[in-house]
Amino acid sequence: MRKTLIIAAMAFTAIGANAQKVKYEISGVVADSVKEVVVIVNNNKNSTQTFAVTNGKFTATGEADKNDLLKVGHDVFKGFNSLEAINDGEPIELNLVDNTIKGSAQNTALGNLFKANAADEKRMMVLAQEYRELSKKNTAEADARIKEIMTEADDIQLKAMKSTWDYIMAHKNDVTPVALIQNVMYELTYDQLAEIINPDVAYFNHPLMARPKKLMEGLKKRSAGTMFTDLTMNDTEGKERKLCEWVGKGNYVLVDFWASWCGPCRAEMPNVVAAYEKYHAKGFDVVGVSFDQKGDAWKKAIEQIGMKWHNISDLKGWQCAASEAYGISSIPSNILVDGEGKIVASDLRGEALHKKLAEIYE
Repeated sequence: MRKTLIIAAMAFTAIGANAQKVKYEISGVVADSVKEVVVIVNNNKNSTQTFAVTNGKFTATGEADKNDLLKVGHDVFKGFNSLEAINDGEPIELNLVDNTIKGSAQNTALGNLFKANAADEKRMMVLAQEYRELSKKNTAEADARIKEIMTEADDIQLKAMKSTWDYIMAHKNDVTPVALIQNVMYELTYDQLAEIINPDVAYFNHPLMARPKKLMEGLKKRSAGTMFTDLTMNDTEGKERKLCEWVGKGNYVLVDFWASWCGPCRAEMPNVVAAYEKYHAKGFDVVGVSFDQKGDAWKKAIEQIGMKWHNISDLKGWQCAASEAYGISSIPSNILVDGEGKIVASDLRGEALHKKLAEIYE
C-alpha cells in the first residue's frame, strides 16, 4: 500500500494541475519537399506551432508542461506523417523519413516501437488503396482478393495490437504509454483498461488519460454483474417511457444502442431482427435506444429495418441520457439484461449474440 501511495503521489506531482513548465528543443529531418512542420501539444489543435523547413531540416523550440505529449509532423491534420515524443526536458531528434526518435531513454524506446511498426503501417496503406480500387469492381476475382486483403489486414492489426500492449505493460513506470493508449483503448476490455490505467502507473494523472478513464468508467457501468441503470425517454408516439417498464420484469432483454445515421448499426440490425424473431416467443425482448436527433429519420429507420420491439429516444444525439448512464462513446453497442435486471453481457454482435441466446433458451 505504501508503495502505491508513493507512486501515485509522484505521478500527481509530475503531471498535476500545477505542472512544471519545460522548454523543448526538437531537431528533425523530413522529405526535401516539405516546407514546414507543426508541433501540437497533447493533441490540442489550439496549441499548434509552425516551424519552417530548410533543405529537409528543421528546429522547433517552445515551452510546454513537463511530460506533455508533443506531436511533430507535416500535413498532420490529414493523418499524414508525424511522430510523437514526451516533453521531458531532454533534446529530441526526429527523422520523419525513416520514423526514428533519439533523445531520453523513454523517447528512444517509444521511437523504437514506432520504427518497428513502420513497415506494417505502410503495408496497411497499400492494402487500403487496393481495397478501395477493388471495391469498385463487381467480379469474383475482386471479391476473392478483398477477402485475402481483409485477412492480411486483420493479421497486421493483431500484430500491432500485441506489440503495443506489450510495450504499455513494460512501460508503466514512464509516461510514453499516453502516446498509445488512446489509439487502442476501444479494442480493450474493462479488465484490460483497469490493468493499465490505475494509480500505480506513472502516467495516471496525465491529461491524455481523461478519455480512456471515461471509457473505462463506461465499460464498468455495463459490465457483467452490474444492475441496469434506468432511463427515461419518449417512444415514437412522444409518450414518456422508462426502461424499467421492460427490464427486470422476468425476461432477458437486449438494450440496443444505435442510430439511424450509423452505418455499422444498420448493418448489424438484421442480426438483431433474426434473434428477436427466433427467441421472442420464448420471452426474449429488445429495447432500442436511439442516439438520433431527428425524429423523422429515427421513425423511418425503425419501419425500414422492421424493428418490432420497443423503441425510445430523447433525440439528443451523443448528449442523450444513455451516453452518460452507460458510458456509451461509440455505437453500435448493447447490454443483455437478465430477468432480475442484472447485466449478463455487453456488446454482443453477430454470432456472439445468437450463441449467448442459445445458451439461455435452447
